[in-house]
Amino acid sequence: MGLFSFGSKKNKVIKMLSQGDLEDIIISAMKDKKYVDAIIELLDEKNPGLKGDALLLLGELVSRHKDLMMEYVEAGLPLKALLLVNDPDPYVKENAMQAFELMLRFFPWIEGMFRDEIVEELIDILEKGDKNRKAFAMLMLKKLKVRGALPMIEQFKDVNEAVILPLEGVKWVSLGEIAREVIKDLGGEMND
Repeated sequence: MGLFSFGSKKNKVIKMLSQGDLEDIIISAMKDKKYVDAIIELLDEKNPGLKGDALLLLGELVSRHKDLMMEYVEAGLPLKALLLVNDPDPYVKENAMQAFELMLRFFPWIEGMFRDEIVEELIDILEKGDKNRKAFAMLMLKKLKVRGALPMIEQFKDVNEAVILPLEGVKWVSLGEIAREVIKDLGGEMND
């Protein structure tokens, strides 16, 4: 870290993003937490490209450098990522889905720490989101074992519309197929 390394690194991160230096940003973040702070600052940007890139970087940092990201996750980063699933921009939405899922996978204890807020937001997405967001919410509710969501999920078991999620193995699967899988995994009844 340089002698005069103070202030935000936001403009430096934006410049690095414009040059496609994602790996350099990750390396810099390992050396100086101000880069992580700057990436998180970008989540509040109006520019969807910057927001989406920030989420992509956060997902990489979470999966590759858990120790570095621990304090940010504890401070509520998963909730911030989850709220961005509702962003109208597809790049932001998809990277928010990936970042949140990675946080849940690499920091499973966040379920206990933020369970009420996470479940409330997922239920809201299930009620108001488009088909892709609904499918994402169902999969996350399954992961969190929220049996209370079963009555809402059951209403989607016969929907044949295909969804595309940025999660492994979930492209062009019908919303109904996802709903049926979630219902089965949560121990719900399948009334056919």
